[in-house]
Amino acid sequence: MEANQKMLDAVRWVSGTGCVIGIFIFCLSFFVSDYNRDYILTAVGMAITLSAAAIFLVGIFFVLTEEMVMNTHKGERVEPETTKIIKIKTKAKTKRRRVSI
Repeated sequence: MEANQKMLDAVRWVSGTGCVIGIFIFCLSFFVSDYNRDYILTAVGMAITLSAAAIFLVGIFFVLTEEMVMNTHKGERVEPETTKIIKIKTKAKTKRRRVSI
């Protein structure tokens, strides 16, 4: 995880700044009605906030994907600790033919 720390910090900084700016614009336009006659700034504030959240999710996805790829090249098998895999050894039952009387 240390290798991806710079990318994670950059994604966190960009998305955090976008969220703060978007929430500020949204609150300004929502509570101060002189700035927002057509509700344009409300939509802009919501769009900036949602796009910052999307940037954060995509950045986290890329960091996690790269981490998984780096671990699988080493030959390490990555299994979640919370799942319990139950192996069931059963033989398939053969279908019996119906005999008409």
